[in-house]
Amino acid sequence: MLKALIVVSCALFSSAFSLQAQAASPQAAAGDEADRVVTQYMAAKKIPGASIAVIQDGKVVKKSSYGLANVELKAPVSDDTLFTLASTTKEFTAIAIMTLVEEGKLSLDKSIRDYLPELPAAWAPVTIRHCLSHTSGLPDGIAADDVNVLPLAGTQAELMKLLATKPVGEPGVKMVYNQVEFMLLGNIIERIGGKPYKAFVEDRLLKPLGISSMRWGDGWEIIPGRASLYTALEPTADRSKLQIDANGAPVFSQSGIHAFGSKGFPDWATPAASLNGNIDAMARWEAALWSGKVIKPAALAMMGTLYKLRDGKTGMFGLEFVPYPVEGQPGISSGGGAAVWITTLPESHLTAIVLTNLQASSPHELVKQILHVYLQHPATSTAQQP
Repeated sequence: MLKALIVVSCALFSSAFSLQAQAASPQAAAGDEADRVVTQYMAAKKIPGASIAVIQDGKVVKKSSYGLANVELKAPVSDDTLFTLASTTKEFTAIAIMTLVEEGKLSLDKSIRDYLPELPAAWAPVTIRHCLSHTSGLPDGIAADDVNVLPLAGTQAELMKLLATKPVGEPGVKMVYNQVEFMLLGNIIERIGGKPYKAFVEDRLLKPLGISSMRWGDGWEIIPGRASLYTALEPTADRSKLQIDANGAPVFSQSGIHAFGSKGFPDWATPAASLNGNIDAMARWEAALWSGKVIKPAALAMMGTLYKLRDGKTGMFGLEFVPYPVEGQPGISSGGGAAVWITTLPESHLTAIVLTNLQASSPHELVKQILHVYLQHPATSTAQQP
């Protein structure tokens, strides 16, 4: 009798264990498949190093790092490795603006001169909404080159003196990516928020979420733990910048990747491009953002809706976020430096984050492949805390 009970008990235990394994297998399968997708993509694109995270229902279900943070030293990427976020910084600036809007301290449709009256009078028709959607018509502070970000002036005072002499387009007419818009948004955050831009972002957005590992600084700064930056593009013969063809498009290198440590931005561009973050910090941030812990979900949805131009057509942006559908689902994205990309599928409560140290690595394509994996293998309840 005792032997029979033991046999039955073992059978029940074995059956329960098998059921648990089957229940966990979709997530395990997704994780393994994601690893395969990432390593294959990195090999094809010659990406030295990367970190990824996948968030489902506000919980991290996948977080992994791959490859090298520094090729020359063969230093591996870890979850603590910082990556240059470049224009992903704009996401934090835009969210900071929206926190002030939700508090009633700002209006998206008021003139930027209502908050910064020292601006040129010709800029009066430009609103905060225009700046967030890159439809301001304002002159930019960098040279007309989509590949090489070459500032026209080193200080904001010098830049403003130059920009005041340039023509202003009619706001809301067309979408033109512009760094000056986010310089102005940073100035407004300082003026209305009552503290320096960096302090506002840290105190209002990062510290409440327990994020302390992000760092400010461009390619000239020495930032411990940051991955070296590389590019898949070809430098000019004099090695002073990256090549562009007759149509203004980047020229991809045929000989392999190149070091790209000279990437730099002046202080006035801090709200547009100066954050560095690791996968732990970015996963914690995105999980909180899409769980409604930073701004209201309705505000996020609005930010991800394409801005409608005066003629009824739409630009490429919402309010900083980029609509990016994946497999028939609406997606909301941001990215920077052609090396970082983040996409959230609100209907599936699913977010994928890709950080790489290779400019022109097309990270949006890798994000799409990762999301495909998790759409095919929905996550189970065994998610990690971000």
